[in-house]
Amino acid sequence: MQLSATQERFVRRWGDMGTRWGIPRSTALLHGLLYICDRALTPEEICETLGLARSNVSTSLRELEDYRLVTRTSVPGDRRSYFSAETDVWEIARRILEERRRRETEGAVLAVEECLDAARAEGDAVLTRRMEAMQELLSAADSIAAAAQHYPTSVFSRAARMGSKLLVLLSKL
Repeated sequence: MQLSATQERFVRRWGDMGTRWGIPRSTALLHGLLYICDRALTPEEICETLGLARSNVSTSLRELEDYRLVTRTSVPGDRRSYFSAETDVWEIARRILEERRRRETEGAVLAVEECLDAARAEGDAVLTRRMEAMQELLSAADSIAAAAQHYPTSVFSRAARMGSKLLVLLSKL
């Protein structure tokens, strides 16, 4: 598959951004490619287009499937799998938020709770206050991320767009 200069630039920049977010470059490149394509691609087409090894593509596809960012389909009479990406950017954001919450925030909340319990047991007032503050922050972030999953994408996108307007409103209360 031949990419235009603009498509190539987007895929490469998406790969660069992914590494800044802690996502392997090959996984981000692959996601960027599938996002811009108007049809599902086979792993072979992905390998050829991105110049990646088959094992790297397989690993990246599994990761993107875990995040629910790509879908595997089949064509009757064809044994190959085809992959396409979610294209609703707000749904992409929701899915990434939920997966990151599940993988990272929940564990951090538990770790801070353990440290808080230990600090209280040791009678360390400074550490107790700091762990309480950290617990409050992580719990608030976790509850916002969890709540975002219970509303339709349209509500999630409107809330995200409000951003600074919401902060201005709250500052006036």
